[in-house]
Amino acid sequence: MLLNIKEAYTDKIILNCIVYAHKIKPTNPVVEINEELYRECKQALKACLAYDGIGIAANQIGIQKSFFIIRDNENHENYHVYFNPKYKAIGEDGPAEKEGCLSVPRIELLVKRPTKIKAMWMDIVDGQFVPVEKILTDMDARVYLHEIDHLVGMTIIDRTCELNRDGKRELKKRLQYK
Repeated sequence: MLLNIKEAYTDKIILNCIVYAHKIKPTNPVVEINEELYRECKQALKACLAYDGIGIAANQIGIQKSFFIIRDNENHENYHVYFNPKYKAIGEDGPAEKEGCLSVPRIELLVKRPTKIKAMWMDIVDGQFVPVEKILTDMDARVYLHEIDHLVGMTIIDRTCELNRDGKRELKKRLQYK
């Protein structure tokens, strides 16, 4: 499913606050295509634009459904919606790179991720779910995996290679007071 930024401004959607890392919970699969789902996709788009994100997972704005949106690389006015996404790593982990996250404000952490994956998700075509598979590499794979982490209840704090368990716990505790 493709959303255009103009769609974010056609509805009077009240923007939810971003859910901080310590409150990210795993999501439930999307099973039904209905007006509520389309409304929630537009809400995710509006939040992503408001916070100037590359992508955003539904549970980052309090929607406990398994989908996220990512800005199109070629046309930055379009965002792709990925329903019930999965992946299989094909490549080795690349070097750790800095990642930021809307749920971990003003912090970047080093995260290792595979440089090549087989991405699998459901798209909506003519009102029906259609399975899609695509090989993603480098930054596209990194962003896709970053958003999948949210859907299973994880953030860059959980994935970082630069903090030990106590450091991760302390950082999440600090975010509780924001």
